[in-house]
Amino acid sequence: MAEDGGTRLSRRAACAAIGLAVLSVSAPRIALAQDPAGALRDLSQSTDFRVRVSAALYLGRTKPLGAREALETALADTHPAVRVAAASALGALGDQLAITALARRLGSESSASVKAQIQSSIEQLRKGVAADQGGTPQPDASHRQLGPNTRYAVRLGVMRNPTGIRGEEMRNVLHEAARARARFLKGAVVVDADPALIAQAVERRIPIITLDGSLMQLAESRVAESIQVQARVEFAVTREKILKGTLSGAATTFGSSPTLSDLGRRRLQDDAVDGAVESALRGADQGLIVAGL
Repeated sequence: MAEDGGTRLSRRAACAAIGLAVLSVSAPRIALAQDPAGALRDLSQSTDFRVRVSAALYLGRTKPLGAREALETALADTHPAVRVAAASALGALGDQLAITALARRLGSESSASVKAQIQSSIEQLRKGVAADQGGTPQPDASHRQLGPNTRYAVRLGVMRNPTGIRGEEMRNVLHEAARARARFLKGAVVVDADPALIAQAVERRIPIITLDGSLMQLAESRVAESIQVQARVEFAVTREKILKGTLSGAATTFGSSPTLSDLGRRRLQDDAVDGAVESALRGADQGLIVAGL
């Protein structure tokens, strides 16, 4: 659960989911939380930015339940040092689901140092995705290798947003959600635009499937005393520019208050899109393998 201005938000209900150092901060002469519950509280409530920085880094090291959600919220902290610490901690957590929130923040971040850390954390998490998929990530991307059990490669194509809501920013949310969810496809590796992995796939005659996504619906409505956001996505599945089929999914997120801040509304929208992508790609493994034949 995430808290936003006193409004409690549920996550989602699916219908079918460089190397820049953290800013150096002198140790504050105040008591710091030494337990996860205290760190979560300090990160959201402390008025001293140094305490919030320490809390973010502590959560990144200890990885307690709820750390990712708290750190994603801290990406919007008023102090850039806290935002840097939150981005760094998200990278340390190793949870690839944070890529969506990091990419979203990157589009609106004004601080150069925070942007650099966000980019570094995204790259760190993407390397973790490659390792999970059976590849061997190296500092030089040209040395990455496809795993021996790879049956097909997935390349993310054009992401469209015909709804017009939040324009390019929402296309980025769709893209990162697709990337994060595609890593769970059995027998697949996400090559995206990596020329080294694509070359290996061609050499080994591994089929390359392209997913072009569209956000078909993003609608908000009021139900009783709450707000709900519905999202629907569709992916065109192509191989060598030949359409092999489509995948679609939908999800709904709920806010328990009739009023939401702009940040709260954006979170509901992002979670709905992520849930719709999860719905579309869940169980698509066999269909994509067939599409590659």
